[in-house]
Amino acid sequence: MLIAALAAAVFSGTSARSGSAATGGFVSTANPGGGNILTGTLGNAALPAATATLLRQVHTQLGTRPTVVQVAQDARDHSVALLFTATRNGTPYTGVAIVTAAPGAQAGGAVLYDTAARFSSTVGPMMRKLQGMTEPSSPAAAPRAIAPAEPLVTQPFRDGTGSIAVPADWKINAAGGGSAAVSGPAGVGVAYNMHYSAYDPTNPQGQLSMRMLSPLARRGTAVLPYVSDPAKAWVAMYAEIAKEHNITLGAMHVTSTTASGGTSTIIGTAGSGSKMLHFLAYCFVLPPNPNGLWSISDSHAFVSDALFAKEVATATAVLNSVRINFGAVDAQQAAIRKTYQEKFEAEIANDQAQDAARQQSTDQALANDRAAQEGMHKQAVSMENYSLDRAVVVNTTTGAHSTVGSDFAATLVQGNPNYQQVPAAGLLRGVDY
Repeated sequence: MLIAALAAAVFSGTSARSGSAATGGFVSTANPGGGNILTGTLGNAALPAATATLLRQVHTQLGTRPTVVQVAQDARDHSVALLFTATRNGTPYTGVAIVTAAPGAQAGGAVLYDTAARFSSTVGPMMRKLQGMTEPSSPAAAPRAIAPAEPLVTQPFRDGTGSIAVPADWKINAAGGGSAAVSGPAGVGVAYNMHYSAYDPTNPQGQLSMRMLSPLARRGTAVLPYVSDPAKAWVAMYAEIAKEHNITLGAMHVTSTTASGGTSTIIGTAGSGSKMLHFLAYCFVLPPNPNGLWSISDSHAFVSDALFAKEVATATAVLNSVRINFGAVDAQQAAIRKTYQEKFEAEIANDQAQDAARQQSTDQALANDRAAQEGMHKQAVSMENYSLDRAVVVNTTTGAHSTVGSDFAATLVQGNPNYQQVPAAGLLRGVDY
């Protein structure tokens, strides 16, 4: 999420500040709380060439070659952000390199780096310091200073399936079943583990299901062709949701999308002018079931453009604060399945003539439900791992699974055939969750 957000930033030339040192045309600035900031111009080079130049400068600065572990590119802003790691004198470092190279303009670059142990705590202050150093070429390009997140108060879900932390003046609209939806000031909203479904009108089984179900039974379920691409599916689904609730959302533009462990991170805007909203979403798509019904699950934050600088850090902190009690979720789902099972058995007892057909239908429905719930459970675990910057790796020789930090996982599997990163579908119950 941090990388995708930084990729949207545009940098221009900077002048030396107190505590800065020029190195080969670049300015190196020590951050008082730890870490270093490196800025400079990269000539009239295209984005790939400018990126290569900046990475060579990082190599020179650290005295060791950096390893790029994640890339986020924003074609609309002609920018790219790279997450890298390096080891100097036995000490691991982590950093972010950002390059912008708009056609006809001089390319610019910036690097934020610190020891791996401190980077997560110093990258925020370094980013704010970098924004203060930037001298925009015009008033319209001036960066907005991002306010720090407000103090959060943890609120447990009433059914014991998790918790979410929110500012004291935010409203909790829903919290239960491993999901939550909260709202802050007008134009600011956060939701975790939401699920939306649609019948695919191009799917024969989907057509049959829509004909058999009454409009009331279909209420709350969209009618959309299945889309496997998470970004396109998410945009299409939210456009339908807005239409169903008579909400004027405006055109939606995805500016950045990245994928990890089966979950996609989507960043973009909806609407324009004074009604523009910025959004961040983590989502995954489930393909059509035997009835032609497909679904999308997401966690997201919407922040209005007017309140972006003031509220974006708070909204992001709220989204990342969710903790799920998967044992309670499993128990709740088991109780629901038990209720349906008892209902089906009562119906079967009252109609012996159709006992065999109904039992087969019941078993299939429960099997599909268990499979779907298990798949969603694994995706929820994968989403939580992603938000906590964790990953699961497997030793391909012994089959042993291990949950480790994402950076360590990327380092472990790179060029090492004995280890592979485990996707959400490969997570093992009782081992990984």
